[in-house]
Amino acid sequence: MSLPAPAGLLWRELGAADLDLVDGLNRLAVGPDIRPAVVKPESRAYFETITAGRGRFMGVFDGAALVGYGILQHDHAAADDPRPRLGLAPDRPVGRLAGARVAPDFRGRGLQRALIRARAAMAPADMVLFSTAAPVNTPSWMNLLAEGFIIRDIIPLFGGHARYLMVRDGSRPDPAARLLVDPLDTGRQTALFADGWRGYERARSAGGGPMVAFARPLDP
Repeated sequence: MSLPAPAGLLWRELGAADLDLVDGLNRLAVGPDIRPAVVKPESRAYFETITAGRGRFMGVFDGAALVGYGILQHDHAAADDPRPRLGLAPDRPVGRLAGARVAPDFRGRGLQRALIRARAAMAPADMVLFSTAAPVNTPSWMNLLAEGFIIRDIIPLFGGHARYLMVRDGSRPDPAARLLVDPLDTGRQTALFADGWRGYERARSAGGGPMVAFARPLDP
């Protein structure tokens, strides 16, 4: 697979034989103190369900070392199924861009965005793609926004922690209706989502802090 960033790495789909590498990179990337409010904890048992048929893995190698991976999951638990919230038919194929990890020494090279593109390329053409990101995890939702995902809702997941529900639905923002919102202002965002607004772009406050640019969709 040829991807624009970064050069010199090998991209290939992972399978059951790679689970030791995946589990090792997961542990390295999240470190000893996992914060569920920021990143969903994942286990080897979960990875085994992906290789057993719940989804697919894309991996990135530097020589023999796995330095990045991303999961495209198509079999979802009822609590994680976004179709009711998105107004999709129960039989509509939906794929979740689930856990992605990058080795610490390879961060800042565009791998997270490249892994988003790689998983989108793996998905069937009729599959609606979605993902979740903690509002406090700025790099995660910024990368998803940059790759065409929009924020549709903010919901409690993974033990009640706030997560953006992000989907790539092809909608376009109305340039006449745009406002900036602090990603930590849950109440205001909840009201905007209920009124049909969506988060489309990253932005900055006057003081340089991260903000989300909200707009109404041109094609609701």
